[in-house]
Amino acid sequence: MRSRRNPQARPSARMAACLATLFAGLLWLGLPGGVLAHPHAWIDIDIELETDADDHVIALRQTWIIDPTYSRYLYDDAMEQFEGATPEAKLAELGAEILDSLAEYDWYTEVHADDRRVLGQPEEPATLAMEDQQLHFRFRLQLDEAIDPRARTLRYAIFDPTYFIEVLHDGESPPRFERDTGRCRLEIVKPRPDPAVVARALALDFSQTGGTDLGRHFAEQVTVHCD
Repeated sequence: MRSRRNPQARPSARMAACLATLFAGLLWLGLPGGVLAHPHAWIDIDIELETDADDHVIALRQTWIIDPTYSRYLYDDAMEQFEGATPEAKLAELGAEILDSLAEYDWYTEVHADDRRVLGQPEEPATLAMEDQQLHFRFRLQLDEAIDPRARTLRYAIFDPTYFIEVLHDGESPPRFERDTGRCRLEIVKPRPDPAVVARALALDFSQTGGTDLGRHFAEQVTVHCD
């Protein structure tokens, strides 16, 4: 897990409702005016590519690890606001709300086969659990078509379009195939945003969004290479 800076913030009175807003790249309420510049929240991702019997990629199994500060806010508010009988049931309700709110944004995930975008959607419920003081949000994104990475160049990126949230791969869990194909490897290409784009992000305060193109400049690109 990378070291994250902890913004000094207080949660809104209805953080569970604001969670959908957060994951849509908009603003939370209740932060002090001195908190400047994007991003305002951080997610580490752990990605497994699921394959079928022909070694074609059919899904991305994703784990999003939310930074400790926002994890605590979200957990506490879920315990207060949702009506589940147990903490696990309350987190399940919150996880379903997150998954639903991300649909409009294709779950922050872009997958390409060569130059053609391949869409996907979850076909199973998401899970949300507090582990080691951080919320772990897990879901499986089923692709609309199977991709043969030996015949087409498969690449993906996962990012918040507005760069309200920074999304990077967990350094301790690099992207991988769910089962070893023995023929393919995944390469992460780190972003190299133009200085003008970095300045644009630094100029945004908490009440502003970066538009729908800012996050792309800070996204890690993952490409599958096969022998």
